[in-house]
Amino acid sequence: MILMIYLIWNNQHRKDKEKMYIKQINNVVGYKGLLDGFCAEFDENTTYIVGENFQGKSTIGSLFSWCLTGNSLLGKEKEQVANDSKKVSNVIVDMIFVDNYGIEHRLVRNKGKEIQLTLDDKPIEQGMLAQFYKDADIFLVAHNPYYFSSLEPKEQKELLRKIVPAIDSKTAYDLLNQEEQEIIGQPIEYLGSYIDNKNTEINELQKEYNQNLGQLQAYQSLALQQEGEFLTFDKEKELAELQEKDKVLSANFVSFSIDEMKSKIAKIQEKLDDILKKELVEIKELYNRENKKLEGLNAEKPKCQYCKQEIKDSEALQRMKKFQQKELARLQEKADELKEEATMLAREKESKQRLLEKLNTKDMQQLEKEKQEIKTRIDLLQEEQKDIVLKNQEVQIKREQVKEAKNSIELLKQAQEEITKELEKVSKQKKIANKLKILIIEKQSEIIKQYLDKVSIQFSKVNKSTGEIIECCNIQYEGRDYKKLSKSQQARASLEISNVFNNLSGIKAPIFFDDAESCTDFIELANTQMVVSLVIKYNSLEILYDYSDVLSRKKKSVEREIKEKSSLFIEQAA
Repeated sequence: MILMIYLIWNNQHRKDKEKMYIKQINNVVGYKGLLDGFCAEFDENTTYIVGENFQGKSTIGSLFSWCLTGNSLLGKEKEQVANDSKKVSNVIVDMIFVDNYGIEHRLVRNKGKEIQLTLDDKPIEQGMLAQFYKDADIFLVAHNPYYFSSLEPKEQKELLRKIVPAIDSKTAYDLLNQEEQEIIGQPIEYLGSYIDNKNTEINELQKEYNQNLGQLQAYQSLALQQEGEFLTFDKEKELAELQEKDKVLSANFVSFSIDEMKSKIAKIQEKLDDILKKELVEIKELYNRENKKLEGLNAEKPKCQYCKQEIKDSEALQRMKKFQQKELARLQEKADELKEEATMLAREKESKQRLLEKLNTKDMQQLEKEKQEIKTRIDLLQEEQKDIVLKNQEVQIKREQVKEAKNSIELLKQAQEEITKELEKVSKQKKIANKLKILIIEKQSEIIKQYLDKVSIQFSKVNKSTGEIIECCNIQYEGRDYKKLSKSQQARASLEISNVFNNLSGIKAPIFFDDAESCTDFIELANTQMVVSLVIKYNSLEILYDYSDVLSRKKKSVEREIKEKSSLFIEQAA
């Protein structure tokens, strides 16, 4: 906690940053192919690691990155660092370095089953070490010149955005011309969110436009349908006259045809015959039977009609007599009712018979025919009138539909015009926002240029098919794309990019320049520690601090190689 408070206080009160540099590596244990107990000292400005291939030059160069960040030079956090040629329980790197404020620190990373970190002999978490390198990816670009080119363009662009100074919304707004400012309206605080919102608006407006287009097509089909013409029923007078005539005839005419009347008379006769020949006959038979039973009860010695025994109980006899008398009275009442009904049917038959005789006259037959003709004509006229009403209703409905469709078409056309205008406005706003994004990047790229020499970074280009300005991240060296450069040119370009990240991020990390033999005239960067790895044939692993010593080793290497090749040539010639 004391260390944490001190570091925070130190960062707040030391603004004059210096370069960070490695001072020494002590007692390396179990790290890749290095011998246990490996130690090395580094010059504050330039240190050269020379030697034959596969002697551990790159391994030495990777120590600082792994000890400080836990990452390899290529950003692999879980890289296998334990020496795979022997059983290793712990990998330890003990390092002394000087931070950006000129303060010396001792950092020890001990990786076993768990990772233990100590800074200045006090336990510390990895997160607290980030105060020295801020962002692992930015640190790796600053420390390892080849890391940036290993990233995807999108990742390169995002890292560049992280290190360049932010441009406030008002300054960015002033980069636009007056017309563009009027379209945008005001400075944009969050450009990314603004563009996302405009994309959403464009999608919603386009969706609404398409929906309206579908409705418009449907209404246009309705508007084109045939409405039809209203029909007129011009036989109202004829119908009224016929109805009045039918009314007069009906008031003075029995509305029965001769056939209908004959049918009714036949039905009356059938009912009358049923009463006289069947029902009354049956009742008469029942009455005579019940009357004989009563006569038997009135005899001197009355007997039971069922058991044929003499009835001696006078009360029972009286009850039986009363029952028979009631039954005779009921049958007589039923017979009287049937006689009355028969009388009424006979009268009705007689009446209808007289009417039938009247209908059979020639005049009545003529009237019947005339009345039927009038009724038929009335029915035809009423059906025609009904059809006209229904057809006129259909025409009215179609006309209303066409009218409503035409009104809807006008409303939809107005809506489409408004949507189109809004779509154009929002699209312009999005286009200007994208342009502003490019302008901001270009403004920021001007800051980057002051740390570049022969390298240029292109952040935007014109899309040939659409003519739009789109974002990109193209690295060029003396006007040529990075991928087309020779190995030495790529090395020089990578050094310049590391210098940009070192200065703009404020990390001022030491740069480990591996395989420097591919670049014969690399630049040594001011106020930056450089650890340079060079392959020198026949040379054992050495750490040198003066380039003249490097040249001396190269000279010996060349002389030996010439001698060996000359001997081989003589031997082959012999």
